[in-house]
Amino acid sequence: MAVSLTPSQLKAICPEAPASAALSLNAILARTGSITHLRAAMLVAQLAAASERFRLLEEPDGPHRPSAPFYGRGWIRLTGRRGYREAGAALDLDLLRTPDLARRHNTEVTAWFWNAHRLHAFSDVGDVDGCTRAIAGAEASPERLALGRALYERACGVLSGAHGLAA
Repeated sequence: MAVSLTPSQLKAICPEAPASAALSLNAILARTGSITHLRAAMLVAQLAAASERFRLLEEPDGPHRPSAPFYGRGWIRLTGRRGYREAGAALDLDLLRTPDLARRHNTEVTAWFWNAHRLHAFSDVGDVDGCTRAIAGAEASPERLALGRALYERACGVLSGAHGLAA
């Protein structure tokens, strides 16, 4: 059974996150087999770092990027024609013709990406930097890596109960 996240736990990990994000996160946690607090912590931390703490479902400058129309959408930031093609085929969505479906199907796309890229392999050994690089590629700046580590440590504390809900 997957770990479940309450809105108060989400706020303790990421105070800027909308409480409503917990519902989608719980669906993603279930679809990815996040059965330990370490798996859940990695997933929450990585998605928070990629999505401006669950506040953005697409890159703000996306339509103006060289990769448009296949710029980063969803909390995982699905990018590139290949990523859209693979996700679309796996999820039976026409993402090549209608790329915005990636944003509208954020839960499914994010869970697919996590599973397709076997990101729990990083979760199970606590490799935050490796997971960040697997998701962000060239965008894995020192700042992004540090943010991922900080969010992961906070998420581990909250989800293990070590730090309660005061964060």
